[in-house]
Amino acid sequence: MPRLSPPFPRQAPVGSRRRAWRPVVVLIPWLALSFAQAQPVSTHTGPTSIDLPTAMRLAGANNLEVQIAREKVAEASAASDATRAKFFPWFSPSIVVRRHEENIQAVNGPIIDAEKQSLGAGIAINAQVDLGETYYQSLAAKQRVRAQQAALSTRQRDMTQQAVAAYFDLARARAAVAAAEDSARITGRHAQQIAATAEAGLTFRGDAARVRAAHERAQLTVVRLQAEQRLAAARLAELLHLDPTVELVPSDTELTPLSLVNTHEELGTLLAKALAGRPELTEAQARLAAAKTERRGADVAPLVPTLGAQAYVGGLGGGVGSTSLTNSFDQSSDYSIGLSWRVGPGGLFDRPRQREAAARARRVEFEVERTREAIRTQVVEQYARVRSLESQIRLARTTLEAADETARLSRERRETGVSIALEDLQAEEELSTARREYLATIAEYNVAQYALRLAIGD
Repeated sequence: MPRLSPPFPRQAPVGSRRRAWRPVVVLIPWLALSFAQAQPVSTHTGPTSIDLPTAMRLAGANNLEVQIAREKVAEASAASDATRAKFFPWFSPSIVVRRHEENIQAVNGPIIDAEKQSLGAGIAINAQVDLGETYYQSLAAKQRVRAQQAALSTRQRDMTQQAVAAYFDLARARAAVAAAEDSARITGRHAQQIAATAEAGLTFRGDAARVRAAHERAQLTVVRLQAEQRLAAARLAELLHLDPTVELVPSDTELTPLSLVNTHEELGTLLAKALAGRPELTEAQARLAAAKTERRGADVAPLVPTLGAQAYVGGLGGGVGSTSLTNSFDQSSDYSIGLSWRVGPGGLFDRPRQREAAARARRVEFEVERTREAIRTQVVEQYARVRSLESQIRLARTTLEAADETARLSRERRETGVSIALEDLQAEEELSTARREYLATIAEYNVAQYALRLAIGD
């Protein structure tokens, strides 16, 4: 960059020098900003490796549904604290100026013409506690906090399960791409070999065209599977609340069957574990406890009196006419305490409230039973799914081994010149298909293992 010449003579006055430097001071930040904007922005476009534990951890931390559930816990906890605070009195500092002119009624009855003013300043301690209502409301609020905490645990488990499914979907897509690329390389090699023999007149040109078409189909399969892998990576990034432009790739290079739950255990034992450990049932039972507490409160709370108390300590001054507000200013105190009952709506003999609370408690009881039935169904379904996928893995492995043996024998026959290229190509295509089906079955089995583990409450 060329050097800027000084915009002032060396013998200029000091004040003139300062004023002359001002355009340069303004120009330097502008040039720096322009240079920074002209620089290319570096973005990370390469694949980013991620493993299953990281995906599960991010699912429980970054997901919006989990954050919403966490805020609901904080909201319920604050509501519980606010309910307990109703047991305590509140303070009311006050300054009151009063003035009266013209008619007023005397204490003994006559109407008199009076002019007066006063100043009152002090602090009042007030308490009005619906003892029964506040007590039962605080108990119900504690149960609602417990319900929201269980709901948070449920959301975290759900998001973890979704992250597991999305991760293994990505791993399956990645493995399928690798298998398809391997198949494409084999068909490409066959296409080159048979094209050379066809050019030499040793092979039928129609066979060369068929092999070339098979190679094109293999390449098309690779492109399609790569697109599926990219979509799976975007879905996983969205679930983890990450930048979807970052391409995630699984760190596990090979898919192997996991064993997270003992599927040889009795189904009844698994059902008992689920009913004892599922947070959904804990949430439902906490809501039932809150509903029963509110029902009890509707019946009993109105019988407990409301406590009212007030203590005022301050000063009072003033007098007749326009006397100074601070005239005769001295201490003034008032105290009161009492018990009261409310009869009617919101109090004694409020039948609609009692019926509403009873109906709500019965409804929540049915919801708890519905939750139990849903948990039983989930355990049975996931148990049957895992057992079925175990058999499918064995069959898929047998099919893969047979396809691999066929491809190996076909390659040996081709090396000895016995088999034709189309036979070898068909064997390789069957091997690629069997490999993709085997990998897909393993991925589905691993997802089912995690689903069964969550279904039984582990």
